[in-house]
Formats: sequence, structure tokens, C-alpha cells
Amino acid sequence: MLAPSPFQERSDCMADSENAHNEQEASSDNGKPTGNVRIAAIAIAVAVVVLAAGIGIGFAIHGSQQPEPIAAQEQQQPADNQNASDNSQASQDVHKHDWVAEYETVHHDAETHVVHHDAVYENQTVYSTMCNTCGKYFDPDTNDGTDHLRETGHKGLTKQVPHKETVKVKDAWDEPVTDKAAYDESVLKDYKCSTCGVVASPEDVQKDSANQPTEA
Repeated sequence: MLAPSPFQERSDCMADSENAHNEQEASSDNGKPTGNVRIAAIAIAVAVVVLAAGIGIGFAIHGSQQPEPIAAQEQQQPADNQNASDNSQASQDVHKHDWVAEYETVHHDAETHVVHHDAVYENQTVYSTMCNTCGKYFDPDTNDGTDHLRETGHKGLTKQVPHKETVKVKDAWDEPVTDKAAYDESVLKDYKCSTCGVVASPEDVQKDSANQPTEA
């Protein structure tokens, strides 16, 4: 047997109230109940109607607030666990570069300057051919003096006459002087990751190292 609905209970209460009112009027016509009894009966009927209406509203509200199905809660929980696992795996998969320095050879030329040296002369004893008339000397290797005698009419020549003469013993020359010898230098060129092969400048490697998390 089905339980009566709240609205049916309300209708029954109103019917009971109306019957009670009719009975009171019948009793009043017979001269038995008084006016106070009638008022009390009406108050009771109204209270019953209000109580029934409150019960019906409570059932309606309770029926609209259905709890979330357990299956939906269980389905959401594995999804949250999967997201947390994916985030953890992603943080572990972040690549940490293993930088290896690469160098190149730079050649530096020598640093030099030039020092100029004048010719060197010395006053030495030499042996020359001499004109017996005017005493002029002639280098026997280049001039034997015969042309001089013919042109001037001088008489006689004396060979291998010793005398002092300024002689150039060394020509002028330029001397290169080395201030710093040439050398080769190994200079840092860049860095290369031994794992993935990417190449980065020293500045970028410094920034990357600064951004790496420190181990506890």
C-alpha cells in the first residue's frame, strides 16, 4: 500500500477541518457547543494544514538534493592522480645540459720595430798609387793613375804608398727588433652539450647554469 502524498494529507486535513466545522455548526444549532469551542476547532485545523504543508515542502527539497554518484567520484579521482603523475614525469623529463668547452687556436704575430743603423767608417792605413808631381792618391784596384798623367802632363807615379784614409767598413742597415715573439693561443669558442649536441655561447651557458635548480 502506497504512503499518502503530502498534498493528499493536506486535502484530508482540510476535509477534516470542514467536517469539524460542520459538526460544530450542527452542535451549535442544537445548543450544545459554545463559541469558544468553535474557535479552538478552527485553530487546530489551521495548525494541521500548516504542518502538512511544511512536511510536503521538506520532502520536495530533500528530493531535489541528490548526492553525487559514487562512481563519478571514483572516476574523477583516478583522473586527478593521472594529472599529478604526468606533471611529475614532465618535471623529470626536463633535459639538463652537460656542457663541454670547445676551444679554437688563435695565432698572434710577433710584435716588432725597426732600428736604423748608419754606415760605419774607420780611419785606416791604406796603400795607394801616388802622383809624384801633385801627390794625389789613386786606388790601385780601380785606377792606376796613368789617365791622370796623360791629362795633366805630370811626371811619374809611386805605387804602394802607405797613408791614412777614412774607409767605410760597414754599409748602413735596418735592424728589426722583436718586442714579443709570435705565439698561438687556445681561446674558448663555445660550449657543446655532450648529450643532445646543442651549441651555446659562454654567455648563454652562464645563464643556463644560473637557472638550474640547486641540489639539496
